[in-house]
Amino acid sequence: MESKVISVQSSIQDYLCQLVTQCKAKFRPVFFDVLRMQNPASLELVRSIKYFIMSFSVYTSSNPENVGKSVQEFYKNAENSIRDHKLWADQEVDSAMEGLERYVMTKLFSQTFSSPEDTMIDLEISQKMHLLQTFLKPEHLDIPEVLCNEASFYLATKELQKIKAFKAPRQKLLCMMNCCKVINSLLLSTASKSQTRVLAGADEFLPVLIYVVIKANPPQLHSNLKYIKLYRREAKLVSEAAYYLTHFLSAKTFISELNAKSLSIDEVEFEESMQTARLDNKPQNFFLKELATLV
Repeated sequence: MESKVISVQSSIQDYLCQLVTQCKAKFRPVFFDVLRMQNPASLELVRSIKYFIMSFSVYTSSNPENVGKSVQEFYKNAENSIRDHKLWADQEVDSAMEGLERYVMTKLFSQTFSSPEDTMIDLEISQKMHLLQTFLKPEHLDIPEVLCNEASFYLATKELQKIKAFKAPRQKLLCMMNCCKVINSLLLSTASKSQTRVLAGADEFLPVLIYVVIKANPPQLHSNLKYIKLYRREAKLVSEAAYYLTHFLSAKTFISELNAKSLSIDEVEFEESMQTARLDNKPQNFFLKELATLV
């Protein structure tokens, strides 16, 4: 019986590794089309891109939503210019825009990612997750035992923790999507092997995602979600991407507002566990550690 369980877990892990590899191949990095941009025929387009980047400080005094709208408007104008340009075929426009988004937002990252207010929210959420990590178990989120696969949780957290390595909205979103795909594959794989249980989709996906997010404690969760929502091309925040992003936003809200009543745990036990975690993790040391991740 034990060997059968190990075999099933091994097959799930192999499947998840293959899935992550496929995701990485499918969503390989898109680079800006340097050669075509060096063509004299694209001079006006290049000038408009450079002008937008150089004059961007004009927008930074506005609230983030207005700044996001200005970037989205730039995307639309640039896409129209590329679509009408003789150097790009119709089937190349989307790839060109992906490269342009990455180029522009990498240049503007320091001006658009996070604010002092966002940083404080990030620290508060991260500290809360840090405390929860010390005692939170899957059963506290009503995650059924059949879904408690440590290999899957590990892969999902590792995909999510990669988010700090990237600056472009698309790449950050893909880290979140890869995390979600690992979780989704766990649900599907478990459902296919279960003869008595029918998995309930989002009803069981969200608790697992919340658990994974807490275990991963990704740097600047709030700022990353806000950044993706504002600066990822609106045309790309649809379908699967929109579905997963919505679940991440729900997970962040749940964690921010989480208390004993949010979990399947005795209120006294919850408060005692949180207090013990606070005593074991001095706030000043935690904040210094978190601030170091922002550099």
